[in-house]
Amino acid sequence: MSIYYAAKGLRGKPYHSDIINKDLFAFFQKRASNYYFPSDEALRAADAFSKCDMDLIRYTDADYEYVCEQGTFYIPKNIYVGEILEPGKVFDYYYVVLCGDEVELRHLYRDRPWRHDLLVGQDTEVTDPAVIAKIERTLKVFLEANAPRIPEPVRVSREALLRFLTLLGVADAEELAEKIHTAATQPAQCDELLEEFDMDEAYTGWHLDLMQLALRDRNRLDWVDWKEAPAEVFASLCCLLPPEAKEHLPPWDDEEAYSEYVYPDKVLLDCSPVLHDRYGLTILLWDMDSDEYVFMVVP
Repeated sequence: MSIYYAAKGLRGKPYHSDIINKDLFAFFQKRASNYYFPSDEALRAADAFSKCDMDLIRYTDADYEYVCEQGTFYIPKNIYVGEILEPGKVFDYYYVVLCGDEVELRHLYRDRPWRHDLLVGQDTEVTDPAVIAKIERTLKVFLEANAPRIPEPVRVSREALLRFLTLLGVADAEELAEKIHTAATQPAQCDELLEEFDMDEAYTGWHLDLMQLALRDRNRLDWVDWKEAPAEVFASLCCLLPPEAKEHLPPWDDEEAYSEYVYPDKVLLDCSPVLHDRYGLTILLWDMDSDEYVFMVVP
């Protein structure tokens, strides 16, 4: 939930402490969208607020200008904590707001229909030491949840990686196997791999994500969302198949067989016998414990 200002700049007295300061914003801005939210258990244990979130208006150094029928408002970078008293209707939030190089604390209680103009000017300055202490306890848990992590090595077999990549028909199987093996066993020394695959940081087990990206780049693997339309599933599958294979697959535009409510597994199952009988291929699913279907085609 954003906080709206009628004009840029501080509206109260600046506040500064070891936790609440502009460095707090620099820390999370650097992490972009890769920050972690504290668990409910951690928040309860610290006697913190149950809600903790942020609106950093990423990729801009200035306050975000919001123009609507009611006027022009500004959304400064802010981190907010508090309680949701009634989902979608009533909330009680405390905002740590960055205005230039200064930080201030604002409180906003809302129990009426949400509109930008009704929110402007309704917030008040936070001065109660007990409330400020609870804000800081909450932010401390947030910071601890996002403390830099040293990724642990994962023992994997380079030979097994090479066999797997060779099975998939990867042209540079040996080179890629070496990269994946390095990512798994030496995750803290992989700056070049981070840059190559445009990833922000290495983490324990990141070699699996790296391998997934590498195989998709080489047209040896693809994935679709669980609600992807049949035509998109067929298109993704065809990228992994011999060029002429598309002509022998079930007709993806058969609306009676493939309505918009058909899930990807139905499409893949229908294609599997054709690929097996004609080409000696099998569709291999990779269970990533997510809402996507990740699949490969192997002999």
